[in-house]
Amino acid sequence: MKYNTSYILGAILAIPVAIITGIISMNIFQFEMWLDTLIMFGSYIMTFLPVQQKAAHTYLKEIGLSKNDYKYVRKQLKIAEPKIKHLLVQYKKVRSLSELKNVNEINKLARVIFKNVQKSPSKFFNVDSFFFSHLDNTVNLLNEYLYLSRMPHKTKEDQQLLNHARLTLDELKRTLQADLRALNKESYETMRVEINLADNYTTKQLFNDKQSQIEHKEKAPLQFKNAVHYEEERK
Repeated sequence: MKYNTSYILGAILAIPVAIITGIISMNIFQFEMWLDTLIMFGSYIMTFLPVQQKAAHTYLKEIGLSKNDYKYVRKQLKIAEPKIKHLLVQYKKVRSLSELKNVNEINKLARVIFKNVQKSPSKFFNVDSFFFSHLDNTVNLLNEYLYLSRMPHKTKEDQQLLNHARLTLDELKRTLQADLRALNKESYETMRVEINLADNYTTKQLFNDKQSQIEHKEKAPLQFKNAVHYEEERK
C-alpha cells in the first residue's frame, strides 16, 4: 500500500460517516444549517485523521522508514524525475548506432534505478549517490556530448575532447551499473539464503531417501525367509 493511498482510504471512510452524521443532525436534532455543516465537517475530520494516520503508519512500518525519511526520499525522487525524462529527449540527438546504444543503455539503467526506488523507497539509501551526483553528471555530459558531436568544423583538439567525453560516458555507465548492483544487493542476499536453504533441504532429503533404501534392502531377506517358512508349514 502506497503512502498516498492512506489519504484515499481516509476519505472513503470519512465521507459516508460525515453524510450520516449530517442527516442525523438535520433530522433528529434539527440544529441550524451552519451548525449542521460544522458537525458534518467535524465528523469528517475526526474519522479521516485516525484512519489516514493509521494506514500511513502501517505502510511506513512495512517499508522500514520514518515519516521524515519517506518525505525526504519523495522529495529527491521529484527532483530526479525531470532529469530522467530529459534522458529520453537525448534519443532525438543521436546520429550513429554507437550513440544510440549508449543513450539506450544509460536510459535503461537510470530508469530501472528510479522506478525501483519509487516502488521501494527504503532502497534509496543504497543508491543515494546516484541521485546526488551520478545522475546529474551523466545527464549533463551526455547532453553536451551529443550536442557538440553534431557541430561541424571541429578541430583536432575538439575531437580529442569528444573522445575523452565518450570514454567518460562509458565510465559513468559502469558507475550506473554498480548503482544497480548496490540497489539489488539485499535481494541477491535473500536469494542466496533461499538457495542455501533449498540445497540443504535437497541434501537432507537425498540422505533420507538413501537411508530408506538401505533399510529396505536389510529387511527384504528377512521377509523372504518368513514367506518361505510359511509355505513349508502349509505343506
